[in-house]
Amino acid sequence: MTRSLIVFMMLLSCTPLAARDDVLDAAVASGDATRVTAAVAALAEDGSSSAMEQVIQSALLSGHPVIEQAALTGLKKLQPGTGLDWLCVQGNRHPRKEVRDLLLGLLSKRPETECFRVVLQALYDAEDSVALKAIEVLDKKAHSGSIPHMIRALKHQEDQDRDLSLVAERIREMLQHQTGADLFAASEWQALWKGNQQVLEKGKKVDPSKVTMKGTGVRVEVPAFFGQELLSEKIVFVLDTSISMQERDPLPENSGKGQSDGGTEVPDRRTGGKSGDELPSSRMRLRRVQRELKRMIRELPRSFHFCLLTFDEDVKRMSDQLVPATPERKRRAIKFVDAFEPKGFTSTDRALEAAFQIPGVRAIVLLSDGMPYRAKDPIDPEQLLAHIVEINRFEHIPINTVGFSATSGNAGGFMEEISRRTGGKYTEVP
Repeated sequence: MTRSLIVFMMLLSCTPLAARDDVLDAAVASGDATRVTAAVAALAEDGSSSAMEQVIQSALLSGHPVIEQAALTGLKKLQPGTGLDWLCVQGNRHPRKEVRDLLLGLLSKRPETECFRVVLQALYDAEDSVALKAIEVLDKKAHSGSIPHMIRALKHQEDQDRDLSLVAERIREMLQHQTGADLFAASEWQALWKGNQQVLEKGKKVDPSKVTMKGTGVRVEVPAFFGQELLSEKIVFVLDTSISMQERDPLPENSGKGQSDGGTEVPDRRTGGKSGDELPSSRMRLRRVQRELKRMIRELPRSFHFCLLTFDEDVKRMSDQLVPATPERKRRAIKFVDAFEPKGFTSTDRALEAAFQIPGVRAIVLLSDGMPYRAKDPIDPEQLLAHIVEINRFEHIPINTVGFSATSGNAGGFMEEISRRTGGKYTEVP
């Protein structure tokens, strides 16, 4: 600890409570995370509801990730009492979802029963992003006592006709992680819990081969893009149409006659030593993407809302919002896809910024064959990754990425890292 910080903390301890709010405001204004932690810790020692409200207003709503995390560190000093009770109330009722999100992270790490109840109640939050945060922190706790609560939360999603919502999908993933079973409907998970409660309460998993299906046994078919199941019914597709997408990829070595290529039959033709121009036009990356997109669009259920967005050096949107998968909207989307032409650079940063700005988006699919690149205003991949994490910290939107095996080096690693940091999945197209 530096000498200046020691002096600051000594002065803070002597500061009257009424003036500590100003101390926190000054610490936040300074941008010094250590000062913010110390100021919040002093308010935590006071432990009043008014002190906690000041922490929320000055620090948790600062809009700066470093300040937010520094404040949460300071709040670790908070002891049970009126201040903690106040935070528990705000964890479910504060009008700003950012506050509810941050408080769930804090409360999930505390041992008090009332804190655990707040996290469980958040499974039913009106904002999907907050419910997703609750699922995330419960999954990290890996407490078997949360299993029946998760099943009830899944039933709640089903009762709202949201069987394919991202919240429902994340609940199933967590239940699979904790139980070892792979089921779909809440009734099936409930039957599993009743039949194996003693085993599961000990933190053990069931043998999937011995799971007796007692529910309907019907699994809703989820649409897919290049074999990758779509995570949500509210989804934005971000599609690379840069100049490199005109390249033609060779058939995989183990390809045979009639090999499926993104839902379309391709000829049994090997490249040998042939140049890209001699490869069949069906192997052009952008044409393959167009075929697969049109197949997927035709098969989207009416419950889906989607948007298509393309990028080269510029970004083009099919629409400024999610649209329902009605026959008319599908026809318009297919016309949009037919107009794709490869040109320009790879402005992945601008494309993802635009995707996050689509109201209501709950999942993003990013398809690209290269690293982010722009001749003027160059893109730093690591800075882009950090920026994505920052703007996504209260949305919890998974980004599924799709790359090409022919460009799998640095580009594949970058795409895979985007998915890893956002809770999505990476798929590589041969």
